[in-house]
Amino acid sequence: MSESLKKGLMTQFPCARGRAFVCKNIGDYVQAVATRQFIDQIDEYVEQEEADTYNPEDEKRIRLIMNGWFQWRAENWPPSDYVVPLLISMHISPIKAKELLSKPGIEFLKKYSPVGCRDLGTKALLESVGIPAYFSACMTLTLGEKYGVSLDKRKGVYIVDPYFEIPLLRKEMDGKIRVRVVAYYFLYCLRHFFTIRKLAKKKFFSDYSPTGFLDRDKSKYRRYYKAGVFYKIYSKKFDKKLLLNAEYITHWLDVDMSGKVTNDDLLNYAESLVKKYASASLVVTSRIHAGLPSLGLNTPVIFIANKEVTSEAGNFNTPGRLGGLLDFFRIINLENGRFFSNDPVLSRIAKITLKTHFKNKEDWKPYAENLVKKCVEFMSM
Repeated sequence: MSESLKKGLMTQFPCARGRAFVCKNIGDYVQAVATRQFIDQIDEYVEQEEADTYNPEDEKRIRLIMNGWFQWRAENWPPSDYVVPLLISMHISPIKAKELLSKPGIEFLKKYSPVGCRDLGTKALLESVGIPAYFSACMTLTLGEKYGVSLDKRKGVYIVDPYFEIPLLRKEMDGKIRVRVVAYYFLYCLRHFFTIRKLAKKKFFSDYSPTGFLDRDKSKYRRYYKAGVFYKIYSKKFDKKLLLNAEYITHWLDVDMSGKVTNDDLLNYAESLVKKYASASLVVTSRIHAGLPSLGLNTPVIFIANKEVTSEAGNFNTPGRLGGLLDFFRIINLENGRFFSNDPVLSRIAKITLKTHFKNKEDWKPYAENLVKKCVEFMSM
């Protein structure tokens, strides 16, 4: 008789200790929402960062789809023998590679190989130490399995963590230059006062930290300053009406570490975002876990790329994280306050408006189909 395994859902709760609030990327839970589609009954949540101590009282092993970014507490890798994983859509950051690819770590990965890699950088890294691996792309491409909607129901534009630099935060500026920059944007805000006031009222411009997550100042003048910087740049490519009518979202949350926020709370919030993206007419983002879900949901999506977003040294990124994934998007590049695009569709559009229509690229679809197949087979074994 074959062993009866429990079914688990891997989560990534904030791992900081001794702090009242922690900044958490809800994209981790968007990935969990994607894997949850393939689990008919969740017996337990398994915390990724603590899977090495998973030791259930009933001594039953648990079947677990393991995907995402691995992992801050590398000393807790690999998982315990009670975890039976499907290693898929994994990103192993070079930041933690030495610790994760210890002898026990390599043995674990080989045991459950081939490893599905979320990006080409991870594939190359694992193959360099003899671990069979393949490019699986991201689990969020499968979200259309449960959350897809018909095109005739689409409504609303969502702008999600769009890249733009706040000049005031540039470390190389001296005091006099900072004053001139602030004065310049102050005058710009006065010229476009009514438009920028409407933007500044959106909570996003208080919460969002676009450059290195350094801007935690939520005072009123900072909201106006960020809204002014954003509008000056984005109004060059996006219509004023679109910018004013869009809903602005950040994937970074301040999570209460007192115990009032639970895994279920974060999963429910992530699911609410997925449902928004599923019904949208357009998503504009610099976040892969808004962009890739939108592809999987067949929602038109524009990815705003910049060296800060795509380079190995950028604050939006960790080395190799986007390899292979950027090829799925229609991209508009933003460099030095100017937009340009090499995309054959977007390059022909002078300005994006509420009436702009285009179709996404479709080369992501075979990867989504393969992910669905592997997850269904794994959870039904």
